[in-house]
Amino acid sequence: MRTILQFFLIHFVVYSIIAFLAYMNIPISAVYAAGEFLADYDVEYAVSPKGTTIVTQNITLTNQLTNLYPKQYSILLDTTRIKNVIAYDSRGVITPEISQKDDKTKILLNFNDNVVGIGKKLTFTLRFENDDIAKKLGFIWEINIPGVANDPDLYTYFVSLKVPSSFGENAYMSPLPGFGKRWDKEQMTHGGISAAYGQKQLFTLDLSYFLENNTITPKTYEIALPPNTAFQEVTILRISPQPLTVKKDTDGNWLALYDLPPQRKISIEAKINVATTLTPNPSYQEDIQDLSAYTKPLKHWETRDPKIIELAQTYTTPRAIYDYVRQTLSYDYTRVNQNPIRKGALQALASPKTAICMEFTDLFIAIARAAGIPAREVVGYAYTTNSKLRPLSLVNDILHAWPQYYDQKTGKWISIDPTWANTTGGVDYFTKLDFNHIIFAIHGISSEYPYPAGFYKQSGKVGKDVNVTFSQSVPNTLPKKLLVTYNIPKIVTAGFSTKGSIVIKNDSGTSVSDVDIQIQSTPIDIAITRHEYNVPPFSTIELPISINISNYLLSDKGRITTIVSGEMSNYFFDIQPSYWLLVPILAGVTIVLLFVFIGIKLLRHDSHSHT
Repeated sequence: MRTILQFFLIHFVVYSIIAFLAYMNIPISAVYAAGEFLADYDVEYAVSPKGTTIVTQNITLTNQLTNLYPKQYSILLDTTRIKNVIAYDSRGVITPEISQKDDKTKILLNFNDNVVGIGKKLTFTLRFENDDIAKKLGFIWEINIPGVANDPDLYTYFVSLKVPSSFGENAYMSPLPGFGKRWDKEQMTHGGISAAYGQKQLFTLDLSYFLENNTITPKTYEIALPPNTAFQEVTILRISPQPLTVKKDTDGNWLALYDLPPQRKISIEAKINVATTLTPNPSYQEDIQDLSAYTKPLKHWETRDPKIIELAQTYTTPRAIYDYVRQTLSYDYTRVNQNPIRKGALQALASPKTAICMEFTDLFIAIARAAGIPAREVVGYAYTTNSKLRPLSLVNDILHAWPQYYDQKTGKWISIDPTWANTTGGVDYFTKLDFNHIIFAIHGISSEYPYPAGFYKQSGKVGKDVNVTFSQSVPNTLPKKLLVTYNIPKIVTAGFSTKGSIVIKNDSGTSVSDVDIQIQSTPIDIAITRHEYNVPPFSTIELPISINISNYLLSDKGRITTIVSGEMSNYFFDIQPSYWLLVPILAGVTIVLLFVFIGIKLLRHDSHSHT
């Protein structure tokens, strides 16, 4: 009997079967010998309207040996936001022992019931409230439920989720629940559950840019403003000083232009609202001239290297490349604080254990381009509440990089994040992204330019150049009306060519989509049509005009009509016959002859007076 009791004492400690690894990095570790017990879990997450989540674990431990029984259960949570802990087994309430240290909470249960014998089952329940499962971020409720380790002693594992209707429409849920609207062991061992409720997230960006011209000649500088994309809509609330214009490059970047005299510097402050969505804006159209440009080799994207080519022949779809990259590279947290140098795809393969977001992105792009899949990089801000699970690699102004591939079926650039898929232990950032990625700059034609906000820092400046907060209200924007200006003379001479231009300016802080421009004139024949998919804020469209009137003797009134997206404006001018050009000449000759005549008369008068 004493021997049996000693055996029990040696083996009585039973900890959790589960090793959580997900949003809050909530680990639980098992310390008993493998094969002693099988565990069945039925876990329910019930979220209240205020976000507090009641976690109920119904657990059954089945003895696999004759002479063992479970005595204790311990769970270690990587949070201190735990309250109202309740536990009980078949013999009644269990008083939990709760301790907190190093931002962790340990819950220890000593069972009332002792179940001995092979095949015997001990069933118990642990319930507590967790304030870190559901979070309201701006306008979006996000829910992140931890996944579980694929432990051989874990027999079944089922998870159910209840969310109040006040959270609104489900934006995404990954993975979707299986049979019976529950998640099973197979799903939970491949990552946790990530869900969001709401339709649109709103951010306010306060961005600072510093430009300095140290040369002896005037120069024009460009800064990259966050652009519109299919999944983000940008409103510039204020930018001071205002740029000369804003142009859109081939990648869709918004580049604001500033002229700086020699030895001058300027600080630019911008306040910008960004709305992010998971469904593409139907009014936004990609304006791509040549997709083959996005399969070319560039610095950091060594598509012609034999190693990259071999990988491209093996992994031929965006999903396969994404899975390979997230599984091959490992995130190196030590590099984040070292002002890291970008390695590129080949160096990422050479040292896969020292990768950060730049290497995850470059390797995906290089393999995708080598496989003939158009791909590019985006750099921007990604909101995170846990820099361990969702790290940002440029710490000075908290920037992040992730790749995009072009989806031929939808005609859209699709953002994915293999970095966060790796650091979260398998959360799906391919099927959907989230509301928290904001694009500052797009690199496709070039792998490095333009530089995003955060890269225009003044030497010695203290503080951040990038500040991002959630918006509490939708900004009031002025109607999107384009202004038309005519740079054309008011008088046009028949028989000669008159040059001018029509300038169409977006004087608002929002982009205007699908702009149809029609220009007609009378009595001359000018007919110009043009379509602009996206006109960035503060940008201008200059259309050259040439007025040619063949009838030298025509004297008439002229009119140019410009219709911009249904809004009409008219410009009137006078047409004078070409002989009117002789009037100044004849007037000049007349004046000269008059002076000559007067001079002659004066000379004659003077000569008569002397006589």
